[in-house]
Amino acid sequence: MNKTHYTDGITAENLRAFIEVWAQLMPGIGEVMQLIIDSNDRLFDGDNDSFSWCHLYELPIKEHVSFNFPGLLPEQQVIDWRRQIAESPGKIAALPCVIEQINGHFDAREIPTMEDIEALRPFLPAICAYFYSMQYSLYCILYYGCFLNELIERVRAGDDEALFDAMRVDPTVIGCPSVIERISKARRMQDSDFLNELKKTESGVNVKLKQANYQKIRLILKVLSEAGATRLSNKQLYQLFVEELDRYTANSAGGGVEKSLRKFADTYMKKNATT
Repeated sequence: MNKTHYTDGITAENLRAFIEVWAQLMPGIGEVMQLIIDSNDRLFDGDNDSFSWCHLYELPIKEHVSFNFPGLLPEQQVIDWRRQIAESPGKIAALPCVIEQINGHFDAREIPTMEDIEALRPFLPAICAYFYSMQYSLYCILYYGCFLNELIERVRAGDDEALFDAMRVDPTVIGCPSVIERISKARRMQDSDFLNELKKTESGVNVKLKQANYQKIRLILKVLSEAGATRLSNKQLYQLFVEELDRYTANSAGGGVEKSLRKFADTYMKKNATT
Protein backbone atom coordinates (compact mmCIF):
# COMPACT_ATOMS: atom_id res chain seq x y z
CA MET A 1 0.00 0.00 0.00
CA ASN A 2 1.33 3.44 -0.93
CA LYS A 3 2.43 5.44 2.11
CA THR A 4 3.23 8.75 0.44
CA HIS A 5 3.04 11.58 2.97
CA TYR A 6 1.50 14.63 1.33
CA THR A 7 2.26 16.89 4.29
CA ASP A 8 2.61 16.59 8.07
CA GLY A 9 2.37 12.80 7.97
CA ILE A 10 -0.92 12.77 6.06
CA THR A 11 -1.38 9.80 3.71
CA ALA A 12 -4.08 9.02 1.16
CA GLU A 13 -5.43 6.51 3.66
CA ASN A 14 -5.87 9.29 6.24
CA LEU A 15 -7.69 11.44 3.68
CA ARG A 16 -9.91 8.55 2.57
CA ALA A 17 -10.94 7.93 6.20
CA PHE A 18 -11.54 11.65 6.66
CA ILE A 19 -13.88 11.79 3.65
CA GLU A 20 -15.81 8.81 5.03
CA VAL A 21 -16.22 10.57 8.38
CA TRP A 22 -17.27 13.74 6.59
CA ALA A 23 -19.98 11.84 4.71
CA GLN A 24 -21.38 10.69 8.07
CA LEU A 25 -20.96 14.09 9.72
CA MET A 26 -22.83 16.31 7.26
CA PRO A 27 -26.21 14.51 7.50
CA GLY A 28 -25.86 14.70 11.28
CA ILE A 29 -25.45 18.47 11.07
CA GLY A 30 -28.67 18.68 9.06
CA GLU A 31 -30.45 16.57 11.67
CA VAL A 32 -29.31 18.86 14.48
CA MET A 33 -30.53 21.89 12.54
CA GLN A 34 -33.95 20.30 12.13
CA LEU A 35 -34.00 19.30 15.80
CA ILE A 36 -33.39 22.91 16.82
CA ILE A 37 -36.29 24.01 14.62
CA ASP A 38 -38.64 21.29 15.87
CA SER A 39 -37.72 21.93 19.52
CA ASN A 40 -37.68 25.72 19.33
CA ASP A 41 -40.59 26.25 21.75
CA ARG A 42 -39.15 23.74 24.18
CA LEU A 43 -35.59 25.04 24.07
CA PHE A 44 -36.09 28.78 23.98
CA ASP A 45 -38.23 31.28 25.79
CA GLY A 46 -38.84 34.98 25.25
CA ASP A 47 -35.56 35.98 26.87
CA ASN A 48 -33.26 33.92 24.66
CA ASP A 49 -35.26 33.13 21.53
CA SER A 50 -33.40 35.77 19.52
CA PHE A 51 -29.72 35.23 18.79
CA SER A 52 -27.33 35.71 15.88
CA TRP A 53 -23.93 34.38 14.88
CA CYS A 54 -22.70 36.68 12.11
CA HIS A 55 -20.31 38.44 14.53
CA LEU A 56 -18.41 35.16 14.87
CA TYR A 57 -17.40 35.35 11.20
CA GLU A 58 -15.16 38.29 12.12
CA LEU A 59 -13.07 35.95 14.31
CA PRO A 60 -10.38 33.41 13.30
CA ILE A 61 -11.67 29.84 13.03
CA LYS A 62 -9.54 28.87 16.04
CA GLU A 63 -11.97 30.93 18.15
CA HIS A 64 -14.69 28.46 17.12
CA VAL A 65 -12.58 25.39 17.73
CA SER A 66 -11.74 26.53 21.25
CA PHE A 67 -15.41 26.91 22.25
CA ASN A 68 -16.23 24.27 24.88
CA PHE A 69 -20.05 24.19 24.59
CA PRO A 70 -20.71 24.94 28.28
CA GLY A 71 -23.52 23.03 29.93
CA LEU A 72 -23.77 20.59 27.02
CA LEU A 73 -20.48 18.68 27.33
CA PRO A 74 -18.00 18.16 30.19
CA GLU A 75 -15.24 20.71 29.58
CA GLN A 76 -12.43 18.25 30.28
CA GLN A 77 -13.93 15.78 27.80
CA VAL A 78 -13.97 18.44 25.06
CA ILE A 79 -10.37 19.34 25.87
CA ASP A 80 -9.37 15.66 25.61
CA TRP A 81 -11.07 15.23 22.23
CA ARG A 82 -9.36 18.37 20.99
CA ARG A 83 -5.99 17.10 22.25
CA GLN A 84 -6.39 13.78 20.42
CA ILE A 85 -7.02 15.60 17.15
CA ALA A 86 -4.19 18.12 17.68
CA GLU A 87 -1.65 15.36 18.32
CA SER A 88 -2.58 13.24 15.28
CA PRO A 89 -0.98 13.54 11.80
CA GLY A 90 -2.33 16.57 10.01
CA LYS A 91 -4.84 16.98 12.85
CA ILE A 92 -7.21 14.61 11.01
CA ALA A 93 -5.96 11.07 11.63
CA ALA A 94 -7.70 10.85 15.01
CA LEU A 95 -11.02 12.21 13.73
CA PRO A 96 -12.74 8.85 13.07
CA CYS A 97 -11.95 7.70 16.61
CA VAL A 98 -12.99 11.02 18.17
CA ILE A 99 -16.27 11.10 16.22
CA GLU A 100 -16.98 7.58 17.45
CA GLN A 101 -16.29 8.70 21.03
CA ILE A 102 -18.61 11.71 20.65
CA ASN A 103 -21.40 9.55 19.22
CA GLY A 104 -20.91 7.07 22.07
CA HIS A 105 -21.10 9.88 24.60
CA PHE A 106 -24.46 11.11 23.33
CA ASP A 107 -25.85 7.61 22.75
CA ALA A 108 -25.18 6.81 26.39
CA ARG A 109 -26.96 9.91 27.65
CA GLU A 110 -30.56 9.72 28.74
CA ILE A 111 -33.25 11.88 27.15
CA PRO A 112 -32.93 15.30 28.81
CA THR A 113 -35.59 16.18 31.35
CA MET A 114 -37.15 19.61 31.68
CA GLU A 115 -34.79 20.20 34.60
CA ASP A 116 -31.83 19.41 32.35
CA ILE A 117 -33.11 21.83 29.72
CA GLU A 118 -33.66 24.57 32.29
CA ALA A 119 -30.06 24.18 33.48
CA LEU A 120 -28.83 24.33 29.89
CA ARG A 121 -31.10 27.16 28.74
CA PRO A 122 -28.77 30.08 29.65
CA PHE A 123 -26.07 28.60 27.42
CA LEU A 124 -28.29 27.69 24.45
CA PRO A 125 -28.01 30.95 22.47
CA ALA A 126 -24.19 30.80 22.52
CA ILE A 127 -24.13 27.06 21.76
CA CYS A 128 -26.50 27.44 18.81
CA ALA A 129 -24.65 30.50 17.51
CA TYR A 130 -21.34 28.63 17.44
CA PHE A 131 -23.02 25.60 15.89
CA TYR A 132 -24.51 27.63 13.03
CA SER A 133 -21.29 29.55 12.47
CA MET A 134 -19.22 26.36 12.28
CA GLN A 135 -21.83 24.66 10.10
CA TYR A 136 -21.82 27.40 7.45
CA SER A 137 -18.03 27.62 7.62
CA LEU A 138 -17.88 23.91 6.76
CA TYR A 139 -20.25 24.46 3.85
CA CYS A 140 -18.01 27.31 2.71
CA ILE A 141 -15.05 24.91 2.47
CA LEU A 142 -17.07 22.70 0.13
CA TYR A 143 -18.04 25.60 -2.13
CA TYR A 144 -15.01 27.89 -2.00
CA GLY A 145 -12.23 25.90 -0.33
CA CYS A 146 -11.94 28.17 2.70
CA PHE A 147 -13.68 29.04 5.96
CA LEU A 148 -16.27 31.83 5.99
CA ASN A 149 -14.01 33.72 8.38
CA GLU A 150 -11.37 33.83 5.64
CA LEU A 151 -13.86 35.32 3.19
CA ILE A 152 -14.74 38.05 5.69
CA GLU A 153 -11.02 38.71 6.20
CA ARG A 154 -10.75 39.28 2.45
CA VAL A 155 -13.75 41.60 2.59
CA ARG A 156 -11.84 43.72 5.13
CA ALA A 157 -8.96 43.79 2.65
CA GLY A 158 -11.24 45.15 -0.09
CA ASP A 159 -12.21 41.95 -1.95
CA ASP A 160 -15.80 42.43 -3.15
CA GLU A 161 -16.02 38.98 -4.72
CA ALA A 162 -15.33 37.48 -1.29
CA LEU A 163 -18.28 39.46 0.06
CA PHE A 164 -20.61 38.09 -2.62
CA ASP A 165 -19.35 34.54 -2.05
CA ALA A 166 -19.88 34.87 1.70
CA MET A 167 -23.45 36.05 1.24
CA ARG A 168 -24.19 33.11 -1.06
CA VAL A 169 -23.16 30.73 1.72
CA ASP A 170 -24.97 32.52 4.57
CA PRO A 171 -26.94 35.74 3.94
CA THR A 172 -26.68 36.63 7.65
CA VAL A 173 -23.09 37.77 7.00
CA ILE A 174 -24.75 41.04 6.07
CA GLY A 175 -24.71 41.68 9.83
CA CYS A 176 -20.90 41.55 9.97
CA PRO A 177 -19.40 45.01 10.57
CA SER A 178 -16.97 44.46 7.68
CA VAL A 179 -19.84 43.71 5.27
CA ILE A 180 -22.07 46.52 6.52
CA GLU A 181 -19.25 49.04 6.08
CA ARG A 182 -18.68 47.99 2.47
CA ILE A 183 -22.38 48.03 1.58
CA SER A 184 -22.83 51.40 3.29
CA LYS A 185 -19.95 52.83 1.26
CA ALA A 186 -21.49 51.47 -1.95
CA ARG A 187 -24.82 53.09 -1.09
CA ARG A 188 -23.12 56.37 -0.23
CA MET A 189 -21.15 56.39 -3.47
CA GLN A 190 -24.08 55.02 -5.53
CA ASP A 191 -21.83 52.22 -6.75
CA SER A 192 -24.35 50.62 -9.13
CA ASP A 193 -22.00 47.83 -10.28
CA PHE A 194 -21.48 46.63 -6.72
CA LEU A 195 -25.14 47.02 -5.74
CA ASN A 196 -26.37 45.18 -8.82
CA GLU A 197 -23.99 42.31 -8.15
CA LEU A 198 -25.14 42.25 -4.54
CA LYS A 199 -28.73 41.64 -5.70
CA LYS A 200 -27.62 38.61 -7.72
CA THR A 201 -26.27 36.88 -4.62
CA GLU A 202 -29.85 36.18 -3.53
CA SER A 203 -29.87 33.18 -5.87
CA GLY A 204 -27.29 31.44 -3.66
CA VAL A 205 -24.44 29.10 -4.60
CA ASN A 206 -24.48 27.98 -8.22
CA VAL A 207 -24.97 24.38 -9.32
CA LYS A 208 -21.35 23.89 -10.40
CA LEU A 209 -20.05 24.62 -6.89
CA LYS A 210 -22.49 22.07 -5.47
CA GLN A 211 -21.03 19.15 -7.43
CA ALA A 212 -20.22 16.62 -4.72
CA ASN A 213 -16.94 15.34 -6.13
CA TYR A 214 -15.42 18.80 -6.53
CA GLN A 215 -16.58 19.66 -3.02
CA LYS A 216 -14.56 16.74 -1.66
CA ILE A 217 -11.49 17.83 -3.61
CA ARG A 218 -11.77 21.36 -2.19
CA LEU A 219 -12.16 19.84 1.26
CA ILE A 220 -9.01 17.72 0.86
CA LEU A 221 -7.01 20.67 -0.49
CA LYS A 222 -8.13 22.72 2.51
CA VAL A 223 -7.06 19.97 4.91
CA LEU A 224 -3.64 19.80 3.26
CA SER A 225 -3.30 23.60 3.29
CA GLU A 226 -4.16 23.81 6.97
CA ALA A 227 -1.58 21.08 7.65
CA GLY A 228 1.14 23.15 5.99
CA ALA A 229 1.14 22.18 2.32
CA THR A 230 1.24 25.18 -0.01
CA ARG A 231 1.61 23.39 -3.34
CA LEU A 232 1.58 19.77 -4.45
CA SER A 233 3.53 18.70 -7.54
CA ASN A 234 1.70 17.54 -10.65
CA LYS A 235 2.79 13.99 -9.86
CA GLN A 236 1.46 14.23 -6.29
CA LEU A 237 -1.87 15.65 -7.48
CA TYR A 238 -2.34 12.89 -10.04
CA GLN A 239 -1.30 10.18 -7.62
CA LEU A 240 -3.59 11.44 -4.84
CA PHE A 241 -6.77 12.42 -6.66
CA VAL A 242 -6.70 10.08 -9.68
CA GLU A 243 -4.87 6.95 -8.58
CA GLU A 244 -5.47 6.75 -4.82
CA LEU A 245 -8.71 8.58 -4.08
CA ASP A 246 -10.35 8.22 -7.51
CA ARG A 247 -11.80 11.71 -7.18
CA TYR A 248 -10.83 13.39 -10.42
CA THR A 249 -11.35 12.70 -14.10
CA ALA A 250 -11.16 15.05 -17.07
CA ASN A 251 -11.18 14.87 -20.84
CA SER A 252 -8.51 16.22 -23.12
CA ALA A 253 -10.42 19.41 -23.94
CA GLY A 254 -8.69 21.39 -21.20
CA GLY A 255 -5.27 19.91 -21.85
CA GLY A 256 -5.78 16.61 -20.08
CA VAL A 257 -6.17 15.49 -16.49
CA GLU A 258 -2.86 16.85 -15.19
CA LYS A 259 -3.35 20.34 -16.59
CA SER A 260 -6.94 20.73 -15.42
CA LEU A 261 -6.15 19.25 -12.00
CA ARG A 262 -3.17 21.59 -11.67
CA LYS A 263 -5.40 24.58 -12.40
CA PHE A 264 -8.05 23.42 -9.94
CA ALA A 265 -5.50 22.88 -7.16
CA ASP A 266 -3.73 26.20 -7.74
CA THR A 267 -7.04 28.05 -7.56
CA TYR A 268 -7.57 26.89 -3.98
CA MET A 269 -4.15 26.13 -2.51
CA LYS A 270 -2.66 29.49 -3.55
CA LYS A 271 -5.64 31.45 -2.34
CA ASN A 272 -5.95 29.63 0.97
CA ALA A 273 -2.35 28.74 1.87
CA THR A 274 -1.61 29.34 5.56
CA THR A 275 2.12 29.93 5.16
